[in-house]
Amino acid sequence: MPRLNPQRRDALTDAAIAVIARDGVHGLSHRTVDEEATVPNGTTSNYFRSRDALLQATAERLIQQHREWIVEQVGRHPADASRAQIIDVLSDVVDQSVSVFRGRIIAMFELAMESTRRPALREVFAKLGGEEMRFMRAAHTGADLPDTDAPMLNAFYNGMLFVALAVPGVLGDRTPGEVTRAMLETILL
Repeated sequence: MPRLNPQRRDALTDAAIAVIARDGVHGLSHRTVDEEATVPNGTTSNYFRSRDALLQATAERLIQQHREWIVEQVGRHPADASRAQIIDVLSDVVDQSVSVFRGRIIAMFELAMESTRRPALREVFAKLGGEEMRFMRAAHTGADLPDTDAPMLNAFYNGMLFVALAVPGVLGDRTPGEVTRAMLETILL
């Protein structure tokens, strides 16, 4: 088997993210990724031998991109950030997630739903859950949040993203960030 180029692999999974965001998981194939990435036919199948392998790699890439972005956002605040600073960060992150990174978040939810039917993909998301809880607790050490609050914040964050993307009318005339801020101020302050 030829040596695989990590940059090409990332470009292929980025193309897969774009396909899933546009066409859903059922629109994803090796061929559609080749077309989206504008590479020769068969390139994607050289990197990912099965559709399951492509789905797993795409989920891992999404998780990596999202985590890097969140680390960047959290890194703009001190390690001992107050609850008010956490509210600022999470409100901004929610607004940016549904605007700037809309396609990524749609693809993430598509893959998360597909993981309910594919055990190997479910393992990727199960691993993510544990890592996210550790990351969230570490990122919010200064806010003196009880251990039980990290899973609740994560559930709220994901729920808000889902509502903002799937049924935005529920939010009325407020942005997802404004709703996030109001809810977190009620809960955390």
